[in-house]
Amino acid sequence: MTQLNSKIDELTRLTESEYESSKTVNLFQYFDKIYTLCYGTSNFQILIDTLIQKKYTKLCYPIFKRIHTDVFKTQERWHITYYLLHSLWNYTDKTNAMCFAVVDAQFIPMFIPNLNQDNYLKHFSSNDAIKKLFDMIISILHNIAQVPELIDDLRQNRCIETLNHVIQTVGSYSTFLKGISYLTLAYIIREDERTYLTNSNESIPYLVGLLHEAINTVDRRSHGLEAHELCKGLSKLSVANDNKYKIFSESKLLDSLLNMLEQHTNGKEQICACTLIWNLCFDQNVRKVYNEHMKLNQILTTIAQTSSNDELRRTASGCLCTLMGGPTTTKKTSSTTTTTSTTGNKDIMLSYNHDVQQLSKQIKDHLVADGYNVWIDVERMHGNILDAMADAIENSTIFLMCLTEKYKDSPSCRLECEYAYLRKKTIIPLLLQANYKPDGWLGIIVGNKLYVNYAKKPFEAAYSETLAELQAVLNRTERKPTVSPSKKPAPPPQPSSTINETTTTTSNAPPGALAHLMSQFRIDKPSEAKPILSTNLEKMSITDTQHLLAENGLEKFMPMFMDIDGVKLMKLFEIKNKAPQCYYMLIKDQWDQMNQAKERSRDTSSPVRMLTISTSMAQFIQLTVALDKLADRYSMN
Repeated sequence: MTQLNSKIDELTRLTESEYESSKTVNLFQYFDKIYTLCYGTSNFQILIDTLIQKKYTKLCYPIFKRIHTDVFKTQERWHITYYLLHSLWNYTDKTNAMCFAVVDAQFIPMFIPNLNQDNYLKHFSSNDAIKKLFDMIISILHNIAQVPELIDDLRQNRCIETLNHVIQTVGSYSTFLKGISYLTLAYIIREDERTYLTNSNESIPYLVGLLHEAINTVDRRSHGLEAHELCKGLSKLSVANDNKYKIFSESKLLDSLLNMLEQHTNGKEQICACTLIWNLCFDQNVRKVYNEHMKLNQILTTIAQTSSNDELRRTASGCLCTLMGGPTTTKKTSSTTTTTSTTGNKDIMLSYNHDVQQLSKQIKDHLVADGYNVWIDVERMHGNILDAMADAIENSTIFLMCLTEKYKDSPSCRLECEYAYLRKKTIIPLLLQANYKPDGWLGIIVGNKLYVNYAKKPFEAAYSETLAELQAVLNRTERKPTVSPSKKPAPPPQPSSTINETTTTTSNAPPGALAHLMSQFRIDKPSEAKPILSTNLEKMSITDTQHLLAENGLEKFMPMFMDIDGVKLMKLFEIKNKAPQCYYMLIKDQWDQMNQAKERSRDTSSPVRMLTISTSMAQFIQLTVALDKLADRYSMN
């Protein structure tokens, strides 16, 4: 590795006058060749770590920036381009870290213009160098597209439009280029775009055809595309419900998948085939056909029972479970209400995809420390994984799901989520991937639920919101009656002087009292009030905060805010934005405490008592309207 550091130092010391020299050609030839020498050895990870640490891609950036607008101008330019892009193709194929490095070094804005250059498209069919340029660039884009966090970068640089244009104009001249372009689009496009994708009616049969060719060759490739990567791309497309039956309907598909499942020495192919079948089986029409296919079920059963590959065995088991219609209620839990209605326990199922295992486990550890009993597969799910999953969900009060793109793509996560939904568990979504918006099946389950944003906020702030949501759910659960209302004895009549203050009955109240007080406050029309900046709130003392509240119509409710400073008020507003149910419950609790304190100092036999009962709701509305207006000003940040 001494020579590697020496070559990186040479790259660092290059002057602009040397950017297009034979010296630079030799340097990039070295970085391309060392990949082949190290791959499969103990030195490979050292190579990758060194290139990342030394910022290899950023050292390459000024050189490629200088030549990228006309890479064929001189022989040196083309050779530099070839060795540089070929090395990036290899490195991004093996590690996500290099994908991030390529994007961070701003290579994508230089790649796209090359794919759109009219002169290259015009001479594509007759120029092998142009074909190679396109192959390398789109292959790098394909590797980057498999990292969900980088998809927005590709979309913002018009990759979808560019790849569609490439397919339409020159796709017929290169099977590899057309296939890799379709695979790249499969990762970039959103679900609602998949059915409207240019040439969408051709993409699925085209990829299935390539897959069928690949499994019938010795090297399991078709025109350079491996069977497992073709199957993986189809699996990504199959996540969209509208694509499932289209893929299933391809006549060559099932034979190809059966062939892959029988490749006992190729676990990668077996897992890809199982995953695609599993995704397709969420369509009831597909499920019915595959459930009756004897050979398919025999192969999956054998894999599930005998495979030494844990991931493969779990995937095959999940596939079989979905084929049979999903998990059934376990014998240990007789009804959906057993745990929630009788114990009010703090059992939680934490559902996540392994791309965020570290953060998910951090959430789990904090929850356990705060007294929650957390079901999570890294520790609790042994033996029959599906029985364990069903037990975890049925014996939990709350289902926390960690939202990422890969969570949505995972049939295992979908099985868990749909089962929790079927069992009517309270679902709280946690967003763990920046800029991700759930769509498709996951979007339907999430619906209008407010999620806790771990991708945007510091962990402690997001975790505090999670705790608030959990407590709000548990509070509601504990308040549910454990005896059917029809079986409860009717309460004895009580004298009016002992009616509880929370009673909503106002028949004995002084006539017009409620209407009178309701008329004393109004909801103003939207004004041009200045927003309240968080930087200003953070500096406010308790006295400053009380002045702010008084200035905004909350002076009569000041006993509720005696210990509130600017930071605490800001946290309260954040809870309103992300967990409104919890917010209003907190306000109601404070309201009740204030009224109870007043009640203890008042003669309960006083005639004024009845007026207080009837006007309590009106005053509470007045409180919430004024506080909401103030919170809305904070949310304008």
